[in-house]
Amino acid sequence: MKLIFSLVLALSLTSHSQLRIESKGFNMNDSDLRSIFKSTLIALPKAKTFKDPSLFVSKHERGPITLFQRTPRGEIAIQLNSGDYYYSQCIYQFAHELAHVRADFQPIEHENKWLEETLCETASLFVLRKLSKEWEENAPNNALKNYRKHLATYAATVMKSRETLTTETSPAFYRKHQETLRKSATEREINGAYANLLLPLFEKEPEHWKVLPKFPRIKGSTLAKHFAAWRKATSKNHHDFLNQFEALFLKK
Repeated sequence: MKLIFSLVLALSLTSHSQLRIESKGFNMNDSDLRSIFKSTLIALPKAKTFKDPSLFVSKHERGPITLFQRTPRGEIAIQLNSGDYYYSQCIYQFAHELAHVRADFQPIEHENKWLEETLCETASLFVLRKLSKEWEENAPNNALKNYRKHLATYAATVMKSRETLTTETSPAFYRKHQETLRKSATEREINGAYANLLLPLFEKEPEHWKVLPKFPRIKGSTLAKHFAAWRKATSKNHHDFLNQFEALFLKK
């Protein structure tokens, strides 16, 4: 089983980015760091037409952040600030930043940027919960296999800290916070409440992560126009999902 997993891992990584890691400051085993980052790259589904750029991951006090300016080698720089030996938080932060990369992140300010942040928060939870299950049989090593339960616990702790929404209450919650979100994209308590609600949709149909590269960035757009543009840019097999997504905020 381990041999099969190793072969699948090797083949999968050929379609993902080159990954350079500066392990200084993480206080984690170098090989484990590479394993959790590579596992995250594979765990978050991506469109076949989207080619991951080369990534440079390091630890920095201003993180977690993905920089718009490329490194001298032309890589996208991702900076994390996870705690020492805190693999769960490291995966959580890296998955969030990876989702920005997969959404073809750009330095364009627009009123619906908060929706991208919500997707990235959802990606963090999605990857943690997915790896907690997959590592029971296919962990990169025994240490991470033993650690896998902590991934699910970390995700559960984050989710419990947020306001509970339902599909019935979420549109009113959006109306209440709409102006705040349009002015400030990183309202984590609000983003997180919606991430909890969005997570089951992606876990049921993970192929819809493939819509990330088509995420619109339109200045002055209403949320309805944003979703209309997103549907127009994607194939029809994603439209029902985007309709469900939109209905979390806007009643039809």
